[in-house]
Amino acid sequence: MRQLAVSFLALGIAGTMTPVAFVLFAHAATGSFATASLVLAGATAGSLMFGPLRGRLVDRVGSREAVLLVLLPDLATDAAFILAGHAHAAAAPLIGLAFLSGAVSAPAGPALRSVFSEALEVERSRRAGYALMALLMETNFIAGPLLAGVILALSSPTAAVAATAVFSLAGSVTFATVVKAHRAPARASSRRVPVLAGAGMRTVVGTAAAFGLTFGLLDVAFPVFARTHGSAAAAGVLLSAFAIGGWIGGFLYGTRSSARTAGRRYPPLCLLGALGLAPLILTPALPAMAALATLSGVCFAPITNCQLSVIDEVAKPEHKAEAFSWLGSLYGAGLAIGAALAGQIIVAAGIRVALAGACAASLLAWLTASLRASTLNPATVLAPTPAGTRPTPEA
Repeated sequence: MRQLAVSFLALGIAGTMTPVAFVLFAHAATGSFATASLVLAGATAGSLMFGPLRGRLVDRVGSREAVLLVLLPDLATDAAFILAGHAHAAAAPLIGLAFLSGAVSAPAGPALRSVFSEALEVERSRRAGYALMALLMETNFIAGPLLAGVILALSSPTAAVAATAVFSLAGSVTFATVVKAHRAPARASSRRVPVLAGAGMRTVVGTAAAFGLTFGLLDVAFPVFARTHGSAAAAGVLLSAFAIGGWIGGFLYGTRSSARTAGRRYPPLCLLGALGLAPLILTPALPAMAALATLSGVCFAPITNCQLSVIDEVAKPEHKAEAFSWLGSLYGAGLAIGAALAGQIIVAAGIRVALAGACAASLLAWLTASLRASTLNPATVLAPTPAGTRPTPEA
């Protein structure tokens, strides 16, 4: 377990270093922050668009094999990106290489979640494992940008991009040495029902998109709030306070046991997350805002843990990794939309309205989960295919 955690940290840090490293490298290569932002958008788009395919690869060939298969393409695209930047290539090639880099990045999350799902068969153990993953993700979001900043201060943007490749390589190799090779479950037919054909999966990814919208708004609102209150540096404090709350909430939730299924727990937890955001709308002074951000993180942490357990219940075993990937892709899409909307809302109506919008997006997730609660029943996954229906051919 310790080595798995190390590999997940290394791969996660590589991913969370990417925004800082790619933006500043692209700016150094082109002299334009406008182009640099497009480069980052390209990398993000590649990761989101091809995330479900990387997850399907994990389902087909196994976690260890999938991580190893993308290892060389991942390193090659990073190397090509660095070479193109040093050659002062035009914007289009840099954006294209960034897109490819995101598309072939290691499927760390789906791979590790699949390993946990298979290895931790007892619900309480699996919940503790997912709680550990949530804590590691929070660690990645804090450590990655900080490490990128240290490398940039001591060296150069090129070194920062190279470091992302090194961390990805180290994490992939560590993961491959820990996880045993295995065959993916045999498929009864060459035809398969798409993952999102399941009503429960559509419910979960719909709520994930709403939560992505929530955090896209918060990612912009927190820095603007700090700046308008006289301390731009406090933006990091607010985000870290939320992450610390996530650590606390994730730990507390992971140690609890419950007789209810994850599907039954999920709607109330979505409401808890929305209620935890409501006090932020008061927009108090910075110290109080930091305390409220911590409280919000405590309330939100169980949602991530429970989402993973719900996927275990509503997705078929042969689709688990792809299901986890769809969760991340829809969350990422919501995150991008929220970030794009946040600036417009703040300029037009103020920070308080943006924070209210973040709360409203979480309430939308709760409403979706509540109205579609019946689709989160594990029994619906095991129900036979209705007569006369035909599975969709594989893409």
